[in-house]
Amino acid sequence: MDNSIDKFKNFILKCINRLIPKKRNQILFASVPDFSDNANPLFDFIIKNNILPDFRIIWLVSDKKNIEIFRNLECQIFYEKSIAGLYNIFRSKYIITTHLHYCLFKTRNQILINLWHGMPLKAMGYIDKSEDENSLKKFKKCTNSTDLMIATSLLMKNALVSCFYLDPRKVIITGQPRNDKLFFAKSQANLADIVPNSSVYDKIVFFIPTFRLWEDRIEGDPFYNKLFSSEELHSYLKKNKILFILKLHPFEEEKILSHYSFSDNPNFMLLTNSKLQEKQYDIYDILGSIDILITDYSSIYFDYLLINRPILFMPVDLEEYSKKRGFVLEPYEFWTPGPKVTTIEKLVEELNIFIQNPDYYIEERKLINSLVNTYNDDHSCERVWESIRGRLLD
Repeated sequence: MDNSIDKFKNFILKCINRLIPKKRNQILFASVPDFSDNANPLFDFIIKNNILPDFRIIWLVSDKKNIEIFRNLECQIFYEKSIAGLYNIFRSKYIITTHLHYCLFKTRNQILINLWHGMPLKAMGYIDKSEDENSLKKFKKCTNSTDLMIATSLLMKNALVSCFYLDPRKVIITGQPRNDKLFFAKSQANLADIVPNSSVYDKIVFFIPTFRLWEDRIEGDPFYNKLFSSEELHSYLKKNKILFILKLHPFEEEKILSHYSFSDNPNFMLLTNSKLQEKQYDIYDILGSIDILITDYSSIYFDYLLINRPILFMPVDLEEYSKKRGFVLEPYEFWTPGPKVTTIEKLVEELNIFIQNPDYYIEERKLINSLVNTYNDDHSCERVWESIRGRLLD
């Protein structure tokens, strides 16, 4: 029933959209979370370089409070579910997103640029084992609406084409705009802005596990219990002056906050999405200041490879995850250039090795980086913009 209602709603919106003329000098941005990921640095690049002085630039937000938080930006901000938000979707000639925003009622006389939100390690779209037929039909309609997509290498271009069932001519190898921030000198200052006492720590460890859509429990629940209650880990972090920052998917933050308190341990910190947005940051504004990255299946490590720092993997449910969703790139062991740990004891052991020797696994990191990142610089925004301008705006 809900699916039929959604179809009817999108049909009506598309009919209205067809009737409303487009403003050739209006460009609309949207991202998840608001003002983040690949859309945000591209927007900054356009504004700082005064590239579109005659354009009306719109940001649509999913959270009303962000209209006030980001009011100082050089654009007009609207709530996406408001009349004004819908009207600006209909009026915009160009739409730049990080997900599949507005694709189901986008018209042929609009240009949709999908910057996406990371290169695929995990299966998605047509490769995802958990997708049903109805979801894939909707997914196909969205990908058919895409006019331009970006990738970080030929390997990743082919992966995206397979996942999205997309015309390869629409996928351009540019690098991701968000990765330009990894090379910014102000990453350390940004971290200090969020964690005022960050300078008292010798090392900053960043743990960012992937989001599991199918689970109605805290991610890796048994392992979390051990992670946050382990005297061995707490003692090790304190002794070595290490700050362990946990960053979850926004959908999971509330759940974990209801189970764990982070105020009792100065060596643990949960970095919330609201904390980042208060400072007008996303995780890429601080990622360049992180000493060691820990993840399980999040492709953020593809980005972190650009600065060639230690990466540690915690695939605590690898077999289950592989069966339920699967991977684009296999075997997992080859594509993840770092030690694999599934116990607290092993985690402490491998952290200690990295602290003593940051070049541990350096050759493996270089190899995977050469496959997933064609460009190792801070010019992705420039290349993306040239692709947009050259192919769509001339």
